[in-house]
Amino acid sequence: MADHEDVDYPVLDERSLPAYLARMPEVASRLGGAPADWVVQEIGDGNVNFVFAVRGPGGDVCVKQALPYVRAVGAEWPLTPERTSFEYRALLEHGRYVAGRVPKPLHYDPHLRLLIVEYLGGLTVMRHGLVAGACYPNFAEHIGSYLAQSLFFTSDLALAGPDKRILMSLFHTNTEMCQIMEDMVFTEPYWDHPRNRCTSPQLDDERYQLQRDSRLKIAVARLKTQYLANAEALIHGDLHTGSIMVSLDDTRVIDQEFACYGPMGFDVGTLLAHLLINYFAQIGHGTPKDPRSKQQEWLLETVVEVWTNFRLHFCAFWETSGAGDAYPSLFFADPVGQTALAEERESYLDRLFIDTLGFCGAEIIRRIFGFAHTADFDTITDPDRRASCERSAIRMAHQLLVGPSQYQTITAVTVAARKFGEQFGGDYNK
Repeated sequence: MADHEDVDYPVLDERSLPAYLARMPEVASRLGGAPADWVVQEIGDGNVNFVFAVRGPGGDVCVKQALPYVRAVGAEWPLTPERTSFEYRALLEHGRYVAGRVPKPLHYDPHLRLLIVEYLGGLTVMRHGLVAGACYPNFAEHIGSYLAQSLFFTSDLALAGPDKRILMSLFHTNTEMCQIMEDMVFTEPYWDHPRNRCTSPQLDDERYQLQRDSRLKIAVARLKTQYLANAEALIHGDLHTGSIMVSLDDTRVIDQEFACYGPMGFDVGTLLAHLLINYFAQIGHGTPKDPRSKQQEWLLETVVEVWTNFRLHFCAFWETSGAGDAYPSLFFADPVGQTALAEERESYLDRLFIDTLGFCGAEIIRRIFGFAHTADFDTITDPDRRASCERSAIRMAHQLLVGPSQYQTITAVTVAARKFGEQFGGDYNK
């Protein structure tokens, strides 16, 4: 076993993991053969958790173990190891409704802070594929349905009040992970926090303006208030393209460590933000031999299709399965009531759309000026070129934050994205 002086439980590694897994009949049977036949490979990104792929003659599993701190930094950045327990609970709860879109949980060990799930062979991390120029034609339908099911069926629209409160109680203590979001998304980028970083000096003026824009900070504070107080549904909590694995035919959502009860628009907006981030980044990745214009068009089409599919599925679920306490069915039993409820469904989604755009803008800003950046921009090695792409995204994000109501449709958002890309990003494909 690995030697970690600051950890009060055994930390497993390639040598010790087979013996541990052999004690679990279901997992051992899934792998097949004997422990000596199993191949263990660490596949994590090296920053937060240990993640291992374990392959046997009969099948594969994925093992994640959490340390009580950020692995890449050490004990000076504490991080609750209980995050794996919330990930496990979220997989169980979302799995009730979207079993085909999340990995199947196989085992959770609360003592070792260790989670075992099915291994998603043949799939790749979506961000890696997008940065390389890939397109995924089935993604919008898959993720739109996932969002609608995971959010609707864990909300008051589908659940009785007591049932929802019981479910909320399973996640209300995920306070440390929520605090990370509260700080990094809604607070730190808007002042001179020591963890912040950006493409400097190219974006120094933008950073200066951002931190002195009171209207922008009011908009962000309102969003933070929603995140703190609006327990609409069980959200993934960090739904970006690095938390999604894809192939041409499959889509799976992973890494539910930030799961909590929060505003639905946070999940939808975060995802749309990363599709737009990749759209703006492609201006910097394109070359004459590898132009990215077709992928950019696909990305904008996907933004439209994700929201459209989400809205259609969400409304359909509400119409057929809206048995929750939020809108009592006895209120709307007659034809007039049914018409009023249909209109309310549309109004509800219109309000959710505005929330989504605001959270989208906040996520873009924090990925450029905060601590946690993305490979979409960071792999553009020329800082001038990278800053030009980021500048386009900043202008887009600013409008989404301070004036989301100016966008009546999701298509209007993509029209604006194209305009900002052309105006500030230039064309590096030529």
